Amino acid sequence: MSGLDNMIAKFNAKAQSHQDSQKQNPFSGSFSGKKLNTKPGQENYGRPVAGSKTEKRGFQAKSHINKETLELCETIYELACYNLELMKREQEENADFDEVMIDDGPVVVTFGDLFEVYTRINNKVVGLLLAAKKKGLVFFEKEMLFQRRDDDELIMLNKPIKEIRQIMKEARAKSPVTSISPCGSDDESN
Repeated sequence: MSGLDNMIAKFNAKAQSHQDSQKQNPFSGSFSGKKLNTKPGQENYGRPVAGSKTEKRGFQAKSHINKETLELCETIYELACYNLELMKREQEENADFDEVMIDDGPVVVTFGDLFEVYTRINNKVVGLLLAAKKKGLVFFEKEMLFQRRDDDELIMLNKPIKEIRQIMKEARAKSPVTSISPCGSDDESN
């Protein structure tokens, strides 16, 4: 076979592979009408095909969200430490402040302070707070937080920052993230 015959054979194989995948895609014009093997409640229902680009993108997104959630928790920790240091300085400077004891208890900040600081880093502060709450990393009483209305709402880290870092490091290590080329040079077209 010549080089041209090899290229034609590769092209034909790629075209056939694409046609086969389109027969299984219910949103394509060539859907063959085969029913899905998985049903609601089964293990792989609603999940992308293992090894597909869609699955890889999902792992990348999850890894990115974990990174941003860790960054948010670290910002909460640093802001709480900064506020505590300011309060200690204030206590040392004012002799009238003696009756108030400042301890190194739970890491707590107000939503207003966090929003003011963190929106300069990332504009998804509320979504990340909800994700962190779902993972059990932070606690706040309300279901949803709104700027100005909930500025005095307290946000507390549920775990020490070292433990949060370890949890997020393990979560990122679990996801098999590999890079996906933007030009789609992989064999698959998902």
